[in-house]
Amino acid sequence: MKTNYLGENLVFIISQPRSGSTLLQRVLAGHPDIQTSAETWLMLQPIYGLRPDKVDVEYGSRWAASAINEYLTNYTDPKATVYDDAIRAWAQVMYNASLEHGGKRIFLDKTPRYFFIIPDLYRLFPKAKFIFLLRNPLAVLASELTTYVKDDWTIIGTFKPDLVDAPQLILDGIKTVGTDAIVVNYEQFVSNPDEQLQSLCTALEIDFHESMLSYDNTPAPVGKMNDPVGIHQHKKPSVASLDKWKKLLDNPQHLHFAQSYLKELGPEVINAMGYKYDDLQATLNQKQVDTRKLFPWRLALKPTVKLKFKERVYIDLYFLKAAHGPIKGTLSYLNKICSKLWKKIKNNVTR
Repeated sequence: MKTNYLGENLVFIISQPRSGSTLLQRVLAGHPDIQTSAETWLMLQPIYGLRPDKVDVEYGSRWAASAINEYLTNYTDPKATVYDDAIRAWAQVMYNASLEHGGKRIFLDKTPRYFFIIPDLYRLFPKAKFIFLLRNPLAVLASELTTYVKDDWTIIGTFKPDLVDAPQLILDGIKTVGTDAIVVNYEQFVSNPDEQLQSLCTALEIDFHESMLSYDNTPAPVGKMNDPVGIHQHKKPSVASLDKWKKLLDNPQHLHFAQSYLKELGPEVINAMGYKYDDLQATLNQKQVDTRKLFPWRLALKPTVKLKFKERVYIDLYFLKAAHGPIKGTLSYLNKICSKLWKKIKNNVTR
């Protein structure tokens, strides 16, 4: 059954995590016509249904994708249109249920990792509005380090898609959406919120309400997938955090990560995002660090499941030495290995 739903009541905010998307969401949620929620991740599952190499599920993603493709090929016509219509029908039910529940007419879906599926979203919902929020990637990195990573460098690999992949995918997405893309710069938005919001409302074809800028009376979306820190520090857009990323220079480990991250993204991506690579590099290069005593960026970015044995040994030794000193740390590691071996021997003897 073909659906005519093309996302005419949808607005997507797509960005890197920690780029101010929660702030933008809360401001827009102050509009009387807009319903939103915590990050939905709604469209990832159905779109990834035919991407078996990108999904790990208990029932077997490759078998599932193969079965769905066989069904579509042998029992539907044409198969691509049918699957797209099915996704649109799913979206229509899910989003409209929320709109009916809240008595609103527009649903705002703020899910940063939609940067993986921008072309799919635009193909499926050509009448939706697409907001691309850009922020200085070094500010994004600084926020990740202080909010989630703290001193556990091994979990940075969890955020590799958000840090390394997202900027280029978002730039590609802006090109894909073309003249329909609504690009918002975080620094400009918080520096001149009144003018920026008026322009945004015009692009979204909704009325501007000055009250939207003060979001202290706008209820926070319910759910765990929300900003746990930043949004609660202010009641309206603020420039207070604009230069916080420069504190990366005060911590040698953070500075090493920042210098490596900037180099990894490269001038082409940084400049295309609207920032000046040379200026950011000059700021970071005000201080130099001895990387020999620091946790390597290449290991920090590597997911734990992909670490080689030698890399695991290096990481264990690194943290033990950092906690107890070079000698005690090494002895502690050797003691740990000996304890494991002794347990193994005892278990074998008792069998």
